[in-house]
Amino acid sequence: MTVTLMQLAMMVATIGIIIGAGIWSAGRIKSSESFSLNGRKASAGMVAGAIAGSCIGGGATIGTSQMAFTFGISAWWFTIGIGTGFLLMGLFFARRFRESGRETITQLLIDTYGSGSGPVASLISSCGIFFAAVASVLPAIHIISQLLSTTVYTASAILFFLIIVYIYFGGIKGASVSGLLKSVILWLMLFAICITAGRGLLKVDSIENIIPHGLDLFAQGIWMPLENVISMSAGLLCAQNYAQAIFSAKDVKAARTGCFAAAALSLPVGIPCIMASMYMKANHPEVSPIMALPEFALHHLPESLSGITLGVLIIALISSIAGLTLGISTLLTRDIWTRLFRLSGNSEILRANRLSVIMISVLTITFSLCHLESQVLTWNLLALALRAGVFIPLVLALYRIKQLPPLWAVPTMLTGTLAAGIAKPVLHTGIPPLFLGFAVALLMIAMANLAGQHFNYRVLRLMAETKRKLPFMHHA
Repeated sequence: MTVTLMQLAMMVATIGIIIGAGIWSAGRIKSSESFSLNGRKASAGMVAGAIAGSCIGGGATIGTSQMAFTFGISAWWFTIGIGTGFLLMGLFFARRFRESGRETITQLLIDTYGSGSGPVASLISSCGIFFAAVASVLPAIHIISQLLSTTVYTASAILFFLIIVYIYFGGIKGASVSGLLKSVILWLMLFAICITAGRGLLKVDSIENIIPHGLDLFAQGIWMPLENVISMSAGLLCAQNYAQAIFSAKDVKAARTGCFAAAALSLPVGIPCIMASMYMKANHPEVSPIMALPEFALHHLPESLSGITLGVLIIALISSIAGLTLGISTLLTRDIWTRLFRLSGNSEILRANRLSVIMISVLTITFSLCHLESQVLTWNLLALALRAGVFIPLVLALYRIKQLPPLWAVPTMLTGTLAAGIAKPVLHTGIPPLFLGFAVALLMIAMANLAGQHFNYRVLRLMAETKRKLPFMHHA
């Protein structure tokens, strides 16, 4: 990729303005609650910005474009799933999240199932979020490396610096403002891509000859769309980084409106990305699929617009990584580090939160460097599948449905997550991992209820026998 001086200048300016706006808006953060929850005074726009900042990242843009290079329009199901998930969150979960007064989803689980469920749920959720972050780190390394004609290691160092600057100083408030500004600019650039790619595709003789079944929304079968929509919906509903944005809302109305706005922003994002990818496949089939969208922006948009687009694509990746990293750091700090190291003061917890951000960023980038050629959406779907064990216990806890005894909560979360994790690499089953995880979790809940009924039956029978044998109990 050859970048002109104008494109480079516009790209750097876009990145600087968006990150700078977040840091400036956050001011000086003095407490851990300000860092992770913005003092619980976020408006609907800030909630939408925090959510959209995390979800419209590598998977929604570069990952969708990468998949569309092979499968065409059926790659859209990923962002359809995102939009559906946030719509459901606004309808059924936002009120309960916000009114709980909690800071992490694991605190909600602890309220229902006891303290033992907290660390387990934190680790499971952190693993899921970690792989979602990998899905944005991968394309970010590729783009920075090729734009600057540098090694992947230098690109990784630049990426690390940008992540830390984005989230370390601004916390969730900075991420919210930057995410909202990024979403507006990204949408304007995607609109320009949609118009340009649409005109180019009108000149293509037949997409079907270039991408077999490229115009078939169900080209990858019925299971894939169903898995994408349900996986995204379930995964988003129990992801700490999105719940954290709702926890930070000033009231229930702001939380719900923010979710609906995020759904409206997310659902159509895949269309321009798919159109650009299909155009590149028709006219430049030699392009690497993961670089189809950036290459289109670089060569087929006006020079100044292409620089802004590349800058906002990089920010989309960084904001997603940063939001996910903040979610993990909050889980680890609140549910593990504070107990393990007996942290209590605001400054101690804030320091632990920031150090966790640095540690997680290093781990994510290192892991991504070991899997540079993998499919972006593979990691997204794995991230969602690993939340299978937490989702059902969380829903039961939120709606106060007492079908899962506290003693069975941890085994249910562990077995559900394990089943989802080994579904494809070990069992080689055709069943979507998330569905298998749900099935195992529901089986555990059924076993818990049967065991409880059996126990109650034995207790009642023992009481009846005791009453029959002891004469003085006949008058009770």
